Amino acid sequence: MITIKKIKYYLKKFLLDKNDSDFINHNKKIFTKNGKDSDSIVLFELNEVNVNVIAYSYFAFYLSKKYNAKIYSFFPRIPRGLLKKLIWKYREKFNFKTSKLFTSFGADRMIIPFLSDQMLIETEEIFSEKIDLIKTKENLEELNIFDITFGDLIYDYYLTYYKESEIDILSDKFKNHLRYCIQLIVYWNRFLCTNNVKAVSVSHTVYSNAIPIRIAIEMGIPSFQTTSNDIYRLSKKRRFAYTEFKDFRRMFSLLSKEKQNAGIEEAKKRVESRFLGDVGVDMSYSKKSAFGEKLDFRLIKKSSKIKILVAPHCFFDSPHPFGNNLFPDVLEWLKQLVQISEKTDYDWYVKTHPDFIKETKEVVEKFFKNHRQFTILPSNSSHNQIIDEGVNFALTMYGTIGFEYAAKNKPVINASLNNPHIAYDFNINPKSREEYIEILMNLNDVRHPININDVYEYYYMKHLYSSKSWLFKNYSEMIEILGGESKLLTSSVFYYWIENWSQYRHNEILSNLESFIDSGDYKFDLNQLTRKP
Repeated sequence: MITIKKIKYYLKKFLLDKNDSDFINHNKKIFTKNGKDSDSIVLFELNEVNVNVIAYSYFAFYLSKKYNAKIYSFFPRIPRGLLKKLIWKYREKFNFKTSKLFTSFGADRMIIPFLSDQMLIETEEIFSEKIDLIKTKENLEELNIFDITFGDLIYDYYLTYYKESEIDILSDKFKNHLRYCIQLIVYWNRFLCTNNVKAVSVSHTVYSNAIPIRIAIEMGIPSFQTTSNDIYRLSKKRRFAYTEFKDFRRMFSLLSKEKQNAGIEEAKKRVESRFLGDVGVDMSYSKKSAFGEKLDFRLIKKSSKIKILVAPHCFFDSPHPFGNNLFPDVLEWLKQLVQISEKTDYDWYVKTHPDFIKETKEVVEKFFKNHRQFTILPSNSSHNQIIDEGVNFALTMYGTIGFEYAAKNKPVINASLNNPHIAYDFNINPKSREEYIEILMNLNDVRHPININDVYEYYYMKHLYSSKSWLFKNYSEMIEILGGESKLLTSSVFYYWIENWSQYRHNEILSNLESFIDSGDYKFDLNQLTRKP
């Protein structure tokens, strides 16, 4: 049913406001088209987040100049349903707001996947071969096509698209989803094999967005994830963005003693500020503190039993953000904890983050409804109160509670080796599901001393060491002036950009991009680049 709300939504997709138009005119003045007579292409995902469009304008222009290549924008998915197909066909032919923004920095063409009859036949052949191999969720995680692993992407895309907490691999819904994802894989494999693609940039290294990049990586095509904050260079060894945490310890060791000491002191202040309940400390997206005021009733029972806090993640938001975990999804992890609870005599508590979406809380409440050994705490419970009242261990897969509780000298047991704290020893990191179960079955025997300076070192490297943005001189100031992160989605960010633009800064950004590309580094990091001769 077409509603007024939908009409307004689609009108916004096509109509330019003054800030949009000014940004387009601004870009046309400072960027020239490259690769006019070349068959070379650089591919940039058609991302509609305005602040990222600014980032794309610079990185796409730089890469097109470097490779003497045309810029093509692309939509990563095949439009589903007749209405969406018609809308995208219309967009492709007549342009719309985002495509006009991309055209302003030299984009020549927009690629929207549609399958030929031959591709449909190839899809069915692959589907018939692969569906019989998927007997478990773990089989799905390991699924590969064209000798490339796509299982985690298919898995996460299912959960977020259908807003479901787990996959029934025997269901028709999953089979249809798998067939659709294979169609995407077939399309992008064919496209990358038959075109002279010099570089690819995507918005995410998870979900179906990452299918083109997985193929490009395997083909040796320079591959990137680009946002206004970060640029990551992907490779066979590093297929995911945001895994620089693996290098934190090594990177910190390269700093001078003076900088190390100052960094740890500043990190200590910031962590203490979080514990005082300050909102948004190095997390501008956060609207509520998990360390707020204590409630006027007791949360943790007085008893001699070991007390465990379980901190679930969002069920739908990519359970494989950095790679595979000990469990294929959040619900499977919770199922294992229930089994352990039935064989042990601990007090179990569950708390979701106060910023969590409504659906996650609903899944948690429904799941634990018949497991009375677990007490669900209010989402606005303060971790300060939970810790003060005597919790002994915290459990997460890869969450921030890993450093937060360690900073309070409380052991955290991670259910993933692909967690942000893995370079350090302040958490307990079982190497297998069997070891994980063994540890939890015998918590009375666990002794895990924590080096608090390691926690502060991690925090410094994660939140303070690197610039907040390769694009904006002062990212935090920009957000404050605009009036919050939500404004990054609006055209007001274009106004801000033009008002603060200078030829000097323009040249500086392009020079920094050149240094990053020449460096071969995983992440665009000015601190890294300035240390190199």
